[in-house]
Order: sequence, then C-alpha cells, then structure tokens
Amino acid sequence: MANLATFAYILFADEQVNGLGGLTPFIFIGGIMLVFYFLMVMPQQRERKRWNDMVEALKKNDRVLMNCGIIGKVHAVYKDKNEIVVKVDDDSNTKMTFSLAAVARILDQTKDNSDDK
Repeated sequence: MANLATFAYILFADEQVNGLGGLTPFIFIGGIMLVFYFLMVMPQQRERKRWNDMVEALKKNDRVLMNCGIIGKVHAVYKDKNEIVVKVDDDSNTKMTFSLAAVARILDQTKDNSDDK
C-alpha cells in the first residue's frame, strides 16, 4: 500500500496539467494543516470554553463529580488559588480539597432557598 507522500507525488507529478509549478507541495501541506485545524484544534477550543464556563458557574452546594470519581457538594471555591473544597460526607462532615482542574462536571445546581425563609 502506498504511503501518503507517494500518493501526493503521483497526484501532483504532472506540473504541466495543474499549472501550479512549484507551489503544489505547499498547497497540499496547507490543505492538510487546514483539515488538522478543523478536526483537532477547533473542537478542543470549544470544549475548553465549555469547561471554563462550567467552572465559573460553580457555587456553594452544587453537586459535582470529580475526575477521580468522587461525588460531593461544593463547600467553597477559591478561584484565586485554583482550589475547590468538596464535602463528601454529611454525617462526619468530611471535606476534601481539590484543584479546579479536577472537576469533571456539575451534576445538579441547587437554588439558594435562603430568601424564601
């Protein structure tokens, strides 16, 4: 089976037909870079923006799933230190501190009911 370089050589070997002369390899490489950008870079940028928006929306009493599989309620968020304190057990009041990068997703967001009282 021919590799990609051989295919490109066969495809663009006749410079008289396509009329591009020495620019043909640069156009081919530019096309590959364009496809790489649309298939790899743009989706990653979109996912990073979605994650940043999710972390910005974190607040106390939200239930979160951490990357390590721990589920708990947010006790405090320290964005200046890139830390989040998660309460993992209500009975023993166990709290754990994680990096904000360890947040996988918000399971549900609770509304503050303090105004209702």
